[in-house]
Amino acid sequence: MARDSYDDDRVVVIERDGGGNGVGMLLLGLAIGAGAALLFAPASGAETRARISREARRAGRRVKDMTEELSEQLADQAERARSAVDERVGRARGAVHSRVDAVNEAVHAGRDAARQARADIESAVENSKRVYADSRRAYSAHSRRGRSDEPGPVTDDLPPRAGAEGAADGRTGEG
Repeated sequence: MARDSYDDDRVVVIERDGGGNGVGMLLLGLAIGAGAALLFAPASGAETRARISREARRAGRRVKDMTEELSEQLADQAERARSAVDERVGRARGAVHSRVDAVNEAVHAGRDAARQARADIESAVENSKRVYADSRRAYSAHSRRGRSDEPGPVTDDLPPRAGAEGAADGRTGEG
């Protein structure tokens, strides 16, 4: 199998950690630097100890400043996140309240419509009962009088009475 020229190239991949532990690396660098300073120091032991002490205090101040700055940044980010969450919760509550209000309005409107429909139906039923009773009274009055010259219900509209006409002319209701 033939190899292409690009197969011989070596590839090195370097990964960078953008959110790494910068404070830890700083402290490691300080420790390595202090050790190197001790090894290559041309000064006496007392001078070297004094210099290490000064550098340690400076490093301590730097670390303190960095931690204060980091804590301020974290507090700012936490405050921004809290305010964003509060804003979203407020909007969600407003949306829920408006939907609850809309549902309540719809329920009230439905109840009002049902009451009105019931009143209309009850009125129509009462009216039908009154008309039916009036027509029954008129029919009864007409039947009692037995007069055919007065206006009354048309015989086609009335239910057949068993034996009423048949008894008059000798016929029975049987066929």
